[in-house]
Amino acid sequence: IARAFVDMRVTRIFGGTSEVLRELIARQL
Repeated sequence: IARAFVDMRVTRIFGGTSEVLRELIARQL
C-alpha cells in the first residue's frame, strides 16, 4: 500500500513538472 502511495506521489510530481515544461516549451515556440 505504501509503495502504491509513493508511486502515485511520484507520478503526481512528474505530471506537474511535465506541465511546467510544456508551458516553457510553448513560450519558447
